[in-house]
Amino acid sequence: MVRADFWEEGGWIDVSRPLRPATPVWPDDRPFELQQRREPGFVLSSFSTTCHVGTHLDAPLHFDDTAEGVEGVPLDRCVGPAELLLLRSASGVLMPEDFPEDWEPSLPRVLIRTDSHPLDGKIDESFVGLSAQLVHWLADRGVEMLGIDTPSVDIFTSKELPAHHALLERGLNWVEGLLLEDLAPGKYLMIALPMLLEGAEAAPVRALVKPFS
Repeated sequence: MVRADFWEEGGWIDVSRPLRPATPVWPDDRPFELQQRREPGFVLSSFSTTCHVGTHLDAPLHFDDTAEGVEGVPLDRCVGPAELLLLRSASGVLMPEDFPEDWEPSLPRVLIRTDSHPLDGKIDESFVGLSAQLVHWLADRGVEMLGIDTPSVDIFTSKELPAHHALLERGLNWVEGLLLEDLAPGKYLMIALPMLLEGAEAAPVRALVKPFS
């Protein structure tokens, strides 16, 4: 059952995490702050935050200083049909065997709901990550874009970040921090466009999905 407050006009579901002071960020990263000036007849706002806040896209530049930033991400990967799966992991790191038996991707975009990082939940050891084996397994089957409902594709304690490096090696793009709770597994149209922060290694995303068959 999809939560009623997810629905937007036209059947689109907003799966972005709202940006506000309570939005968790990684330890020692810059939290979201909204500065606002109110005058008679108008309001002016500005904000400051890490580029990895809430729902965001990592660009190849994040782990390769010779690669392109957000402006180089193929936008056709950020828009189109996607398949959402609800997956559990006893180990905390998703492997190919955690997918349904005999499952094969039918679309180039895969969204992974783990329910391991609730809205405004602290960024800590509780959320699930991806294994490098899983990234290679999906890439071998034609997946080009991954989305996950956790702050990172790697687990919190990872130092070598194998999932990030596997995604970079295989040329996939990925969105972290989606808000997928209560969304049923199935096929959706997806829009997950990053802010055009030229030269940045990541950018916040406003992500929408819409069920389709």
